[in-house]
Amino acid sequence: MSTADQIRNKIAEGDLEESLDLAISFLLGRDPGLHSECIQHKGRLNDHNRQYRLKIISVDMIDMTRAQVRSALIDVILRRIEELSGTAAHAFAPPFEPARQPQTVTLNFGQSAQASQPSHGQSPPTEAPTLADHSAARQLVEEFVKLLATYEVENAAWRAAPFLHRSLLQGEVMQPQFKQNNFYSAHQRFRSYKTPIHFIKTQSTNRTAIGGLRDRDEGEEFVYTLEKTVDNGGMPGTVRVFFPKNGGGPKITLVSL
Repeated sequence: MSTADQIRNKIAEGDLEESLDLAISFLLGRDPGLHSECIQHKGRLNDHNRQYRLKIISVDMIDMTRAQVRSALIDVILRRIEELSGTAAHAFAPPFEPARQPQTVTLNFGQSAQASQPSHGQSPPTEAPTLADHSAARQLVEEFVKLLATYEVENAAWRAAPFLHRSLLQGEVMQPQFKQNNFYSAHQRFRSYKTPIHFIKTQSTNRTAIGGLRDRDEGEEFVYTLEKTVDNGGMPGTVRVFFPKNGGGPKITLVSL
């Protein structure tokens, strides 16, 4: 049985912790960005389970957390594992690139986190070309948060389509699954994060395409970690942004606040 099928079975059984353990083990050395995100999901689950046992948070909160993790497993993690293992080869062509080391940048967008000094007689290293425009991503997330702050939840959901990648849309409106598992939570929690938006971490997910053979959208995806107003010990929120190769503007592919 493939790793993806094992994870599906565990999700069906409601065992998200074991699902994440399988994903973490598989992604080690294959996709550093998603591997790190799975560890964050596991830590968030453990933290909220502990708080629930201590009666710090309600059953509604733990249910919301588990729904968000389940959505990430189904919508992002499983799909990537299938791509890496070749079990979805019939739906994706050409094959995905091998996993690269995650690219971390400073908050001064466009500059390297640590400038390498060339040795005597050697040329400075050449950075790999990237489609990502991190300042555009910050503006996108900033406007998305303004939308959350301006409108009540259903009105905001109706207006959110221009910010989202088409993989999160059903026609011209938000997919019900994303709305239930991610958007409602984001609308409830956005005030926990600093405005203007402040990215404390920027990392490539190594994802180079979204969609199947007929609606394949090639590009690059980055995950941005947002700074909170108060560090209450919980996991920081993240927003995934996809930069299409066709030159279109960046779009949000996942929100976990």
